[in-house]
Amino acid sequence: MKKSIITILSGVFFLIAGASCNEIVDPATIDFEQWKADKEAHNNDPVYTVYTLNHPCLLHTQRDFDYVKQHLGEEPYASALTKLKGSQYARTDYEANPVEYLARLDAGNWSQMGGRWEDAGIADLWYQGIHNNYTNFMRDAAAAYQLSLLYKLEGNTSAAETAKNILVKWATVNKGILVNKKGEIIDPNEKLILFQPYQAAIAIEMLRDYEQWGDTEEFSRVVKWLDESFYWLAHDQLELQNNTGGGHYWWNWDLAAMTTILGIGVVSENQDYINEAIMYYKGLGGGPGNIFKGVPYLHQDPDSEEMLGQGNELGRDQGHNTLCAAVLGVFCQMGSALGEDLFAFDDYRAIAFAEYVAKYNLAKEQLYPDPMQNFSSQETGVYNSDFEYDHSGFPFETYTYGDGGTMTEPSNVGRGTVRPGWDYWVGYTNTHGQSAIYINELASRIRPDGGGGHYSGNSGGFDQIGFSTLMGYRP
Repeated sequence: MKKSIITILSGVFFLIAGASCNEIVDPATIDFEQWKADKEAHNNDPVYTVYTLNHPCLLHTQRDFDYVKQHLGEEPYASALTKLKGSQYARTDYEANPVEYLARLDAGNWSQMGGRWEDAGIADLWYQGIHNNYTNFMRDAAAAYQLSLLYKLEGNTSAAETAKNILVKWATVNKGILVNKKGEIIDPNEKLILFQPYQAAIAIEMLRDYEQWGDTEEFSRVVKWLDESFYWLAHDQLELQNNTGGGHYWWNWDLAAMTTILGIGVVSENQDYINEAIMYYKGLGGGPGNIFKGVPYLHQDPDSEEMLGQGNELGRDQGHNTLCAAVLGVFCQMGSALGEDLFAFDDYRAIAFAEYVAKYNLAKEQLYPDPMQNFSSQETGVYNSDFEYDHSGFPFETYTYGDGGTMTEPSNVGRGTVRPGWDYWVGYTNTHGQSAIYINELASRIRPDGGGGHYSGNSGGFDQIGFSTLMGYRP
């Protein structure tokens, strides 16, 4: 029986920093004022940079749009565009469904009014389904992005208008996440909403030139909503990691926070935000968003000259491990749009990580469904023999991390998870002369990738933005 290797999980993360290649001199709260004053925090650590923002410069640049438009009649771009245009979230009659307060809470504790709602002093806000109403935002953010892509690639002004209206409605109705009467987060899981704001930010950035929207008060109001609703939440995540140095929060939490901060920083032209995200990544962060902690160990690949980077969530499960690869690829591509080569940082440490993820999750070719189909179902019964490389052949350094305890080998849980985003890695490595055997092989088997709506209807199908074949692939 043909088996589809499709397992999508939503996020949570972190790791042990024991064997980092770069000692963090001071993991305390980042002091940006000091950095701006002397331009150097500690000797060789990253410095505050003033970036030139040549809009659009968030994930996609005008050069990217020009390139893709010139090649839309060729493969794989033609099939990738067909996939975009067939998406239920790229319809010009799409209607937004904003909510007043966003929540991403587990049903066991929050689905019924009373108990925790009363303890938080917000029982008056409860209604059926409020605990998981973030799904409205995940769908609408995906729609805003996909419609904005149609506008930029085909000049579809109806798509632009629909995308703009989605964002304006959210800025009008939404007041951010659900908090208690003191303005405090009521549950750490609410931070997982941070997988959506960066997608909204990318859509906002693409719509700047639509009827000169970027020069209007309405545009400023949308940006202000995004900033005031989500920056503090993302910043709190990174500050928490700085102050605790470990625990419940795995790598994907930091990646969501960093990508959101970087996205808001670009659309709001806030250099402090941009620097916060990038410097955290480049070694000044206390959590695994710091690439030396997110990828604590490097191994020589036993089958090639490649280096394999052991990621924070490799020993946890592959649903989260592949999520890290998908979001890290977007984060690094965002850096490229600003002229900051995060893929290359520390001798291509991020690429070594993506190579390990790709190799470990590379199933045999016949197990992948038609790439033009939607990945909407999940089939169990995946075995070691279904993969190109045997589980026992992968190098692994034992480590202990937070809720994960001590991990001694790559986890088989969720092995073979298919997520979009691999062609951002391919596009970079192909154009920068970097070998990436396993990234290229995995990407070729799921090309063209889709986005929100193509990888199941739950959160795991929307926590990454997708459509990397369309916008990121370069031969």
